[in-house]
Amino acid sequence: MKLNDSISTYDVAEALQGESGKFEVTSPNGERYFVTCLPGHSIASIEWAGSEPNLQPFLVRKVAQPVTTEGRTKRSAAA
Repeated sequence: MKLNDSISTYDVAEALQGESGKFEVTSPNGERYFVTCLPGHSIASIEWAGSEPNLQPFLVRKVAQPVTTEGRTKRSAAA
Protein backbone atom coordinates (compact mmCIF):
# COMPACT_ATOMS: atom_id res chain seq x y z
CA MET A 1 0.00 0.00 0.00
CA LYS A 2 1.08 3.56 -0.60
CA LEU A 3 1.09 6.20 2.14
CA ASN A 4 -2.48 7.36 2.96
CA ASP A 5 -4.06 4.55 0.91
CA SER A 6 -7.10 3.00 2.59
CA ILE A 7 -8.76 -0.36 2.10
CA SER A 8 -11.63 -2.18 3.75
CA THR A 9 -11.20 -5.83 4.67
CA TYR A 10 -12.69 -8.60 6.76
CA ASP A 11 -9.20 -10.09 7.37
CA VAL A 12 -6.61 -7.57 8.60
CA ALA A 13 -3.77 -10.14 8.71
CA GLU A 14 -4.35 -11.13 5.09
CA ALA A 15 -4.61 -7.48 3.99
CA LEU A 16 -1.28 -6.59 5.62
CA GLN A 17 0.62 -9.68 4.48
CA GLY A 18 3.88 -8.57 2.84
CA GLU A 19 3.37 -4.91 3.84
CA SER A 20 5.71 -2.69 5.82
CA GLY A 21 5.08 0.55 7.65
CA LYS A 22 2.58 1.81 10.22
CA PHE A 23 -1.14 1.27 9.66
CA GLU A 24 -4.21 2.67 11.38
CA VAL A 25 -6.85 -0.05 11.68
CA THR A 26 -10.41 0.95 12.54
CA SER A 27 -12.71 -1.83 13.73
CA PRO A 28 -16.34 -2.08 12.62
CA ASN A 29 -17.43 -0.53 15.94
CA GLY A 30 -15.01 2.42 15.62
CA GLU A 31 -12.09 1.32 17.82
CA ARG A 32 -8.73 2.44 16.38
CA TYR A 33 -5.48 0.46 16.53
CA PHE A 34 -2.01 1.08 15.14
CA VAL A 35 -0.25 -1.90 13.59
CA THR A 36 3.43 -1.76 12.61
CA CYS A 37 4.60 -4.20 9.93
CA LEU A 38 8.29 -4.85 9.34
CA PRO A 39 9.84 -6.21 6.14
CA GLY A 40 10.37 -9.96 6.33
CA HIS A 41 8.04 -10.43 9.31
CA SER A 42 4.54 -11.77 9.27
CA ILE A 43 1.44 -11.56 11.43
CA ALA A 44 0.94 -15.05 12.81
CA SER A 45 -2.62 -14.51 13.99
CA ILE A 46 -5.20 -11.81 14.57
CA GLU A 47 -8.51 -13.01 15.93
CA TRP A 48 -11.72 -11.10 16.48
CA ALA A 49 -12.41 -11.25 20.22
CA GLY A 50 -16.01 -10.09 20.11
CA SER A 51 -18.88 -12.40 20.89
CA GLU A 52 -20.59 -11.66 17.57
CA PRO A 53 -19.22 -12.67 14.16
CA ASN A 54 -17.57 -9.84 12.24
CA LEU A 55 -20.18 -8.85 9.66
CA GLN A 56 -18.67 -5.47 8.75
CA PRO A 57 -15.20 -4.82 7.35
CA PHE A 58 -12.25 -3.17 9.06
CA LEU A 59 -10.79 0.01 7.56
CA VAL A 60 -6.99 -0.10 7.11
CA ARG A 61 -5.02 3.07 6.25
CA LYS A 62 -1.25 3.35 5.83
CA VAL A 63 -0.06 6.27 7.94
CA ALA A 64 3.76 5.95 7.76
CA GLN A 65 6.54 4.35 5.77
CA PRO A 66 9.37 2.45 7.50
CA VAL A 67 12.56 4.48 7.90
CA THR A 68 15.73 2.70 6.79
CA THR A 69 19.22 4.00 7.63
CA GLU A 70 22.49 2.17 7.01
CA GLY A 71 20.84 -1.20 6.49
CA ARG A 72 18.80 -0.96 9.69
CA THR A 73 15.07 -0.35 9.93
CA LYS A 74 13.91 2.08 12.58
CA ARG A 75 10.33 2.32 13.81
CA SER A 76 8.38 4.33 11.25
CA ALA A 77 7.97 7.95 10.33
CA ALA A 78 5.14 9.86 8.79
CA ALA A 79 5.99 11.45 5.49
